[in-house]
Amino acid sequence: MQNIIKSKWAKLEQRERLVLGWGAFIVAAIIFYAFIWQPWHRAIEHMEQALQPRRESLVWMRQQAEIIEKGPARNSAANFKGMSESLLSVIEKTARVSKVRESIQQMVPSSNGDEVRVVLEEANFNNWVRWIDVLIKDYGVTVKQLSAERDEDSPNVAEIRITFERV
Repeated sequence: MQNIIKSKWAKLEQRERLVLGWGAFIVAAIIFYAFIWQPWHRAIEHMEQALQPRRESLVWMRQQAEIIEKGPARNSAANFKGMSESLLSVIEKTARVSKVRESIQQMVPSSNGDEVRVVLEEANFNNWVRWIDVLIKDYGVTVKQLSAERDEDSPNVAEIRITFERV
């Protein structure tokens, strides 16, 4: 086979050899580009795009880890709102503002006033989460115990039983 190719190559004129050589080079370059270069660069581009959200998550996680390592920046009672008020009144006031007050069926304070057990029925879950966030971040209230059941018929509606305590 190799001898046949060499004999045919030798029979070609110089100009034909030149055209055939350049043609083979161009075909090889096209094959290289189509099957090696372009897929390789597409894969790199795809990996960079997929990696960006993960990098952002990593930065966020490192920031959160630093916050956790340092401990709460506002762990003194003076940094929270409503420390002079009872826990029950803080819960009542913030529930009204957060539009979950109408869902509260029962609020029972403990004998020493450090804890309050709250029962919510047909509560808007998104409003409830915002309310909890305000209580934790602004008022230094923590969640001691929680149970929540989703309403099967209505999306974003739940029955929630929660026990709050002061930090």
